[in-house]
Amino acid sequence: MALANELMNPSLVQGVKCVIFDCDGVLIDSFDANMRYYSRIKEQLGLPPLTDDEMSFVHTRTHKEAIEHIAPGEYFKKAWEAVESFDSTSLMPYIKRSEGLLEFLWWLRDAGFLLAINTSRGETIDAILEDKELEGYFYPVMTSAKVCEPKPHPEGVYKIMTRLQLNPQEVAYIGDSHVDEKTARAAGVRFWAYKDANLEAQVHINDFWSIKAAMQRSYKGYGQVF
Repeated sequence: MALANELMNPSLVQGVKCVIFDCDGVLIDSFDANMRYYSRIKEQLGLPPLTDDEMSFVHTRTHKEAIEHIAPGEYFKKAWEAVESFDSTSLMPYIKRSEGLLEFLWWLRDAGFLLAINTSRGETIDAILEDKELEGYFYPVMTSAKVCEPKPHPEGVYKIMTRLQLNPQEVAYIGDSHVDEKTARAAGVRFWAYKDANLEAQVHINDFWSIKAAMQRSYKGYGQVF
């Protein structure tokens, strides 16, 4: 395990040409918004409040998987009706862009790195990127609506690599959950864990300032400066 900072061994980031980001918990802090959303769904169904296990599940899975988990069986149809009438824009004030992210993206882009997203979110990703001033940084943006098999299946990462003509050794995937860890492992790409020391990762990131400093020390565009 290596902690991202300006003293980190530069070989850990050597050869990376593309950084793939998870969305929730990495690009944005959406935990409060997600909990409010799924709590309202359960409340409308007359179900008890979210448990700790449910909170952990819904924050890392696709929308449909989350609804099925908190409203199984006969509750699912009514839950989905509540979903379709829900105004997702009401949650935007509870979603925050991660600190230091924008500066990290500026540097990556200017240094010549490719940036992409692989998320369990569906159609809501576009509104979030626009609201949090993150439009135009990422291509492609892979969502659960654009794959047959969502995370932890590696299909989304495979599609990104195919679109950008990259091999796994040239890709680093930043995620914050065991789902992301499994996705990266299945795709054969490097996994960099964001704010969770319990995950198995080549690099652990406490904040975006630190990983930016580590990569600045090691890179000038694609040319290593060891």
